[in-house]
Amino acid sequence: MGNTKSVFFLLLLLALSSAPSMYAHHGYAGYDLTATVTISGTVTELSVANPHSMVRLDVKDEKGEVGHWAVEFGDVRGLTSQGWTQTTLKPGDEIKLTCHQAKNGARVGALVGKITYADGRPLPLNPPAQ
Repeated sequence: MGNTKSVFFLLLLLALSSAPSMYAHHGYAGYDLTATVTISGTVTELSVANPHSMVRLDVKDEKGEVGHWAVEFGDVRGLTSQGWTQTTLKPGDEIKLTCHQAKNGARVGALVGKITYADGRPLPLNPPAQ
């Protein structure tokens, strides 16, 4: 019986020590963290989710051509504590943000700082409780 208990606790210890790696995700290796790009555009979709939320938007380039961007940012817990919901940004909202763009030049990014409305107004969010 003592040997069975030892094996059980050893397996339990191994399972618990590997738990953090089970929740790991891709990180930011695909982004150029040495440079930022500021974009303004029209929201097409907001997804408040884990491990990262995502805002998709249409952005006009200097030639007036529309490019579709996707920018990832905060997790559900952090965003909901600041007042975010699935409807904080709605399709058609004009926003401005700064992000680290993908190293391969794709129109995807990781948010740097905050998202504001295109005219500079801050999003009407509640600060986290102190």
